[in-house]
Amino acid sequence: MASASAVTSAADTRLHTPFGDFTLARYPARQPEPLQAWCSADNLLLQEAHERSGTYSSSLVVNDEHGALSTALQPRALWTDSALSARAVQDNLQRNGLAPVPRVWSTAQPDFPPDCVVLRIPKQLAYFEHQLQQLAAIMSPESVLLAAGMDKHLSPHTAALVERYIGPTQRHRGQRKARLFSATLVEGSKDAPAVPPASYFCETLGNELIALPNVFSRDRLDPGSRLMLQQLDKLDTAERVADLACGNGVLGLVAGHRGLTRNLLFCDESAMAIASARINAGETLPPFAGRVAFHHGDGLRDYAGAPNDLILCNPPFHLNHAVDDFAGRRLLTDSARALGSGGRLCVVANRHLDYRSTLHRHFERVKKLAQDSKFIVWLAQKC
Repeated sequence: MASASAVTSAADTRLHTPFGDFTLARYPARQPEPLQAWCSADNLLLQEAHERSGTYSSSLVVNDEHGALSTALQPRALWTDSALSARAVQDNLQRNGLAPVPRVWSTAQPDFPPDCVVLRIPKQLAYFEHQLQQLAAIMSPESVLLAAGMDKHLSPHTAALVERYIGPTQRHRGQRKARLFSATLVEGSKDAPAVPPASYFCETLGNELIALPNVFSRDRLDPGSRLMLQQLDKLDTAERVADLACGNGVLGLVAGHRGLTRNLLFCDESAMAIASARINAGETLPPFAGRVAFHHGDGLRDYAGAPNDLILCNPPFHLNHAVDDFAGRRLLTDSARALGSGGRLCVVANRHLDYRSTLHRHFERVKKLAQDSKFIVWLAQKC
């Protein structure tokens, strides 16, 4: 798929599959939206699933990004970490007049033995291993796994990992820069060990911070967050602080530890991020019991709790596999809508991203708090 910056026309929204034709849109989307809601990996999975469709009746779709797989296959369940992907799947099923597909979050395990698993290979290798280990525990003997991804995102160890957790793996011929793998569960695969959480020691908190397998920067403090943490003492206290796109929760946890606020909210579209932040808050901020909230969803758009006075944010600069700053800009815009008069947003961003212009469009006061060779910390305020 082409990057958003290279394409100005709207992408095709009609997906042609062996199961029929469907209208699909991305979520979130721009106007016009330059990226399709499916890719060649989805097409490979649907082609292979169709060839085998006479055999399987209880399928599980895993990591469906925008609904191409769920819409065409109507599986027994969708297993996903992403609130945005779950929303895209729901919208596209409704768009095509199809029944909802039950959703299982990544922090739980599907409660039925699928005879066929149709999986988009995720970006995080540890998350892929976690899913394979969980799948091996619920799949029946002779159950089939179909997994596919785009060549540029695949690890050279993909086939070996599938074989380790599931069984003998076939690496199919590539097509349109995508690759398909298939495997059948063999006896003994259920004994594979679980993938443990990663962690690193946070000096400010004096604690290890854990992160489940699909959390950003799970085994180290990323340099953008490190630069922002150095600026927290420059901020005035606030009654309520939100850590938006919280990951393992380090920004909000340090803010609470330093007395910046008495009430914390952790928001992320990743179920594993919210689970990780919840664990870390319980370990590092026990005095905040009853004054910490967690929200798994589309940023602050569907948050119905008390308004926040200060938002801390280290936004993503990608959409799933695609490098794209649309997600980050959208969080900045949503933050402005969520904040009332006097509300502040403190955000860290890569220097090459022109967030200054976005901030000036939505906030009356914008100033640079700090910068280094790679990142800038901005403070924006509503009047």
